[in-house]
Amino acid sequence: MSLLRPETLRVVAQSLGLDDITDNCVRELLPEAELRVREVVQDALKFQRHSRRPQLDSTHVNQALQARNLESLYGFSAPGTVKYKQSEDNEGLFFVEEEELELGELLNAPLGQIPLQPVLNVHWLAVDGVQPLIPENESVDDDSTCHTSIKDEAFVHNVDRKPRVKHVLTEEMQLYYTKVTEAVKSDDFELQRAAFTSLAQDPGIHQLLPYFSRFIYEEVKHSNHDLSLLVSLMRACRCLLVNQNLHVELYLHQLIPAILTCVLGTQLCENPADDHWALRKYAAKLVAQICERYGEKYANIQARVSKTYHKAITDPVCPFSTQYGALHGMLFLGPLVMESLLFPNLEKYYRRLEPALSSSNPNLVERLQAQNCLGILVHASGTYFSMSKSSSSASALGDIVTLLYDAFGESLLPYIRPEQPTSTSMLDMCL
Repeated sequence: MSLLRPETLRVVAQSLGLDDITDNCVRELLPEAELRVREVVQDALKFQRHSRRPQLDSTHVNQALQARNLESLYGFSAPGTVKYKQSEDNEGLFFVEEEELELGELLNAPLGQIPLQPVLNVHWLAVDGVQPLIPENESVDDDSTCHTSIKDEAFVHNVDRKPRVKHVLTEEMQLYYTKVTEAVKSDDFELQRAAFTSLAQDPGIHQLLPYFSRFIYEEVKHSNHDLSLLVSLMRACRCLLVNQNLHVELYLHQLIPAILTCVLGTQLCENPADDHWALRKYAAKLVAQICERYGEKYANIQARVSKTYHKAITDPVCPFSTQYGALHGMLFLGPLVMESLLFPNLEKYYRRLEPALSSSNPNLVERLQAQNCLGILVHASGTYFSMSKSSSSASALGDIVTLLYDAFGESLLPYIRPEQPTSTSMLDMCL
């Protein structure tokens, strides 16, 4: 026995324009109609259960209809239970109880605002991978984005998960990368020179730039104190920096740590007598070039590098080889860095050098390292004279000159040029 009444099916048929439907047809359609209704209700209950709603509503029914590619129901989107009212004229007729509206109030109500006309505007979302700071782009410091939690229901449901896109290189690019990396790690001078020339001038290797930066970072990390390999890697890094066709600033997060390792590394070679001092000087010059070229775009690069150098020279247990690289780094960063970070700690640092410089020190390696640090310290102080003519006032410069002369004495005289306008006062203070 069907739960649907024949009168229900006749009413539906009449609404569709079928007035002359027979009783036999009604009896045949009732089981099929009941089956379809049961299927829709069961699917709606599934949507209710998966959405964790306490009651079944019209939204779940519409979702079940959409899942079966059927048209949704319109006009039955009430949030609560629909109330039906019996007609006074006909006891068998029921209708939905709705709020009565005054027609006069609707006619006298003010008109709503006219919607804005659609307008298209064009702006840059990103330039070379960097989002420009314009009003059209959302700020990265917006509170609505900074406090978004992965536990937020709206955030989780709006995530569009996509598979990773693998960067595919052509066979020619892969072969080029293999040949260049093998040349950098080889001992063949001619092969290395050809590879470095290609890295410095070739405009078509921008796709390989992330691979080269990663190669330099990993090789420096696992160099095992191979001095010749570190020198070749720093030369390759310089070639990438001088190539005007490459956007190296996008990969400074890998290049700068590798270069700073060659500047401040505790032990860069197996034999302490090897010339690792030249490598530290060369790497410090590369860091200064990066700060000068990209300092305007990334304002915190030089500040962070200077802080790293300052930490190295003020650490009482830091080896002199590391401090040698830090002193070179401050020298190449300019007189302002030396004024603010090096000279205020000069007296304290010089007191640490004195025991190591003593002839009674049995550690010859430590004595050699201390002598090199003293030499670069004198050179940095003397170079400051020729670089600070316009960066400091006369009184501040005089105080620094007095401080340096008390520490290094007449060894600074070769750096004082008589033709400089401030040379007379400087010579008076020194003599």
